[in-house]
Amino acid sequence: MGLLAWLGLKQGGSFPNLDALLKELRTALPDDEAVVLRYIATVIVLLGKVACVDGRFSSKEDELLRELLTHVDGLAPSGVDAVFNALQGKLPALQEGEVDRCYRELKSLCNASERVEVVRLLIRLAAADGAPTPAERAEIQSIAEELGVSLADIEPDLSLPGPASSPAAPEEQREPRGGA
Repeated sequence: MGLLAWLGLKQGGSFPNLDALLKELRTALPDDEAVVLRYIATVIVLLGKVACVDGRFSSKEDELLRELLTHVDGLAPSGVDAVFNALQGKLPALQEGEVDRCYRELKSLCNASERVEVVRLLIRLAAADGAPTPAERAEIQSIAEELGVSLADIEPDLSLPGPASSPAAPEEQREPRGGA
């Protein structure tokens, strides 16, 4: 069974952007287990959703995403470029069922504290180019809710209506274990 079939993403059609992302991950990390590739792909999808939800992909978000990808063990610079280019596709336009599958996948792979770290990573990305936009705030709130993470506990400013008062605090800018 292929990785996409396991994720349930190959049922009833082709998803070229996810196919491209997972193909690049498999090529860049040929010795990694499927579970590692699924985790990386899921986090990349969520990062892509937050980065593009406000209709733009800023140079600061670009820089931070590339930096995060460099922290993936075994991912060479050429692999970072390939994965980033796959991410630059139309991942924000994923079908709802695909995104739901990503949420389920992340919940099955990570415990509660690891899911909190993923949400902190999303907050860090949204704050890369200043205070998160209302669209980024709403997307992070939605993702946190789907992952069973209390946004009010980790970033109270994002759980309130209106613009965020400040970017994530330094303690919230640390990366989850194992990088992206």
